[in-house]
Amino acid sequence: MKKYLIVLVAGFALILFLNACAKEDTQTTNQATVVGTWSGTGQYGTIPGGSPTYAFTLTFKVDGTVNIIGDNNTGPDTGTGTWVMVQDSVQAIYTYTAGSALYKLSGKFSTGSNTMAGTIGLTSATTGVGIFTVTRQ
Repeated sequence: MKKYLIVLVAGFALILFLNACAKEDTQTTNQATVVGTWSGTGQYGTIPGGSPTYAFTLTFKVDGTVNIIGDNNTGPDTGTGTWVMVQDSVQAIYTYTAGSALYKLSGKFSTGSNTMAGTIGLTSATTGVGIFTVTRQ
């Protein structure tokens, strides 16, 4: 009986070890892949094609900060903030230099794609203000 118990415990330990080694940390992989500059378009409003688009650039840095440039019809607005990965989405909180409003965006991202699409909201909401689509540069 003691032999069977030792074999059972050893087998269980081996299964746990192999399972732990086989898992890939997708959040770390996605985070490393997101770092860099992404450019495309932003749009006020939440219906695609419902409003004119403007140039929109996101620069995600390794230290968790983000720089944003939104170049609408009144000229470029620059903003700064922070970003994190939440599963397969990038979430950023930022303010524009010329304003005090707190914006929050969420962009769907996958490691196999060079595009990211998402939504922008105010304060704690990630929707309601606009949408964006950007491509890795």
